[in-house]
Amino acid sequence: MNIQKNTILITGGGSGIGLSLALSLLQQNNTVIICGRDTDKLNKVLKKHPSLHVITCDITNQQARQNMLEHVKSEFPTLNILINNAGIQHNYEFNNIKNHHSLIDDEISINLSSQIKLIDMFVPMLSQQKESAIVNITSALAYVPKQSAPVYCASKAGFHIFTQALRYQLENTSVKVFEIIPALVDTAMTKGRGKNKTTPEQLCIEVLQGLVNNNYEIKIGKAKFLLLLKRFIPSLANKILKNA
Repeated sequence: MNIQKNTILITGGGSGIGLSLALSLLQQNNTVIICGRDTDKLNKVLKKHPSLHVITCDITNQQARQNMLEHVKSEFPTLNILINNAGIQHNYEFNNIKNHHSLIDDEISINLSSQIKLIDMFVPMLSQQKESAIVNITSALAYVPKQSAPVYCASKAGFHIFTQALRYQLENTSVKVFEIIPALVDTAMTKGRGKNKTTPEQLCIEVLQGLVNNNYEIKIGKAKFLLLLKRFIPSLANKILKNA
């Protein structure tokens, strides 16, 4: 995959992994658009990095997704890469007698169903390009879950399987389908969780190299070891991640 002179849309691009990828790809002479639902955050990013383009969009809202699609078609007709990075994790216990329905809906919508719908909307546009890609960011927790975030793990596992099936569907088109599989990355979302995290900078290096090499499943940092362990000694992998 050529990582230069593309037009790229990144969901959840206002901070964390999304913003790090946006800045790395910007350095590769790409046109980069980031979207998020916090307009103030996006404006602060734009002020600091004026070469980026920003779109306010709550991807869980159908009309907002449609508005973003129409805006991209009008202003960025050469869009050829969609990076689905938006994600949220809630930690809670099902046995604490509280109602978690709103948290469950939030995680499944942001991490899975809304991203699938967004892909469904953008595939026709991406298919018109000579070379294009969908890049879905899942997690090592899609393979080895932890007890404190069961819905997050389930949503990422679902996105992993969806990505595989989508790759099969699009294998005879111009659209390549990549999956980024990070372990714990040092972002605001993971603050206070775990040690020896992968830096966003290291993640970006590995992602760009994986795209160049057409490595459709790009395992980041400790995810390489964890998934290998899961394959050969699954009980140990599960033990390591259970209380992570």
